[in-house]
Amino acid sequence: MDTVSHIMIGFGLGALAQMDPMISTDSTLSTAVLIGTVVGSNAPDFDFMYRLKGKSCYYRNHRGLSHSLPAILIWSLLISTCLLIPFTGTSFSHLFFWTLLAVSIHVLFDLFNVNGTQAFRPFSSKWFSLDFLPLVDPYIIMFHILGFSLLPFYAPGSVFSVIYLVIVFYLLIRLTAALLLKRKLTLHFQNALQIKLIPKTSPFQWSILIETDLDFLFGTYSQSQLWIEHTFSKKIEYPELVLYSCKDQQVDNFLRSTHYAFPFVQKRKSGYFIYWKDLRFRSKKFFPKLAIVFISLGNEKQVSYSGKLVSIKHYKRVIKNLAASTK
Repeated sequence: MDTVSHIMIGFGLGALAQMDPMISTDSTLSTAVLIGTVVGSNAPDFDFMYRLKGKSCYYRNHRGLSHSLPAILIWSLLISTCLLIPFTGTSFSHLFFWTLLAVSIHVLFDLFNVNGTQAFRPFSSKWFSLDFLPLVDPYIIMFHILGFSLLPFYAPGSVFSVIYLVIVFYLLIRLTAALLLKRKLTLHFQNALQIKLIPKTSPFQWSILIETDLDFLFGTYSQSQLWIEHTFSKKIEYPELVLYSCKDQQVDNFLRSTHYAFPFVQKRKSGYFIYWKDLRFRSKKFFPKLAIVFISLGNEKQVSYSGKLVSIKHYKRVIKNLAASTK
């Protein structure tokens, strides 16, 4: 999920904690718990520090170890212990419980969307995602805003007990819709190697990625109908160059962040562009999240880029800079 949503959930959990009489009657403990839930709700994303080593390093590590089972416990213990310093004498058990809940919910919500996490490390380094929430869910944000607006009039614990019951019901609706759609598509595309759902804002609208032996199909599902908008052949041109591009550090980092990258090669007068596109993210035929390698003729020079392109203009500027840097 996005940072704004995680922050809102942190404050919401801090309000929910007021259900506990020990917390609601102790202002020091109440403040400590609120800080614990807000910080804990964002702690797994402190891996943004990897950006200091470059975007590709961040892509490789984001939602990895910082979202793993051991990390959930470590974040919770670290935050709770640090809060005991300014809030001496507060109940560690209460502080730890609510911080642990906040960290766990962060990882859980990230598991619900298309990016997924490596939540089951160290037992498995596989990326897991349940694909039923969009990366930014306006309904969850709206429910929290409603809850915050009611706090001046009602008890915080009571307000957010209702708010979170509504959110759980909403999540069950989205999960059920995703499971039913996945089953429907699996029965229809019996030869599909895999079917990926990319949730949209509406609980009943999806972008669809279907992989077969020969190609990738891209479509949209809405109003109980599926539209296949375009396809890509899985035939790879210049396979030697594609294999060679994998040795690039930025490409290697990018490929370790997704199982849905596929290479496309474009020949130019001065060399070859190898595009590793993340097929989960697209706008019509434009795939904004990718790694690009430019290899000059004769393999004399090689430069690369990885990141998210925000527009066609941005894409053209990146291509121009890569080609110019080998001259």
